[in-house]
Amino acid sequence: MRTEYRTAIYVAIFIILLVSVPALAAITERVKQDCRTDYQRYCSAYGVGSEALRACMSRSIRKVSRACVNALADAGEISKAQAEKLRKPSSKHATRKRSHSRTHAKR
Repeated sequence: MRTEYRTAIYVAIFIILLVSVPALAAITERVKQDCRTDYQRYCSAYGVGSEALRACMSRSIRKVSRACVNALADAGEISKAQAEKLRKPSSKHATRKRSHSRTHAKR
């Protein structure tokens, strides 16, 4: 019984490694190149390929460059739909700019 339990644990560990290692190795040269500045600006405290870096980039995704967003989408790190949404200018920013220019016009 003990041997079966041990074997099951080893198999589970092997499967976890098999699934996670390719995901860490999937960082393309294009992502490294197009996201270098964004990485240095927002997430340089985290190791390349780490889950912590993925979480940091996810938190900072609205700030990263379009080139980086495109590279992440092409590499499968984010979906094409998410990338399209991020590429479109936000109406919130446009409203802020208009109200800001009105303030300057009144002076």
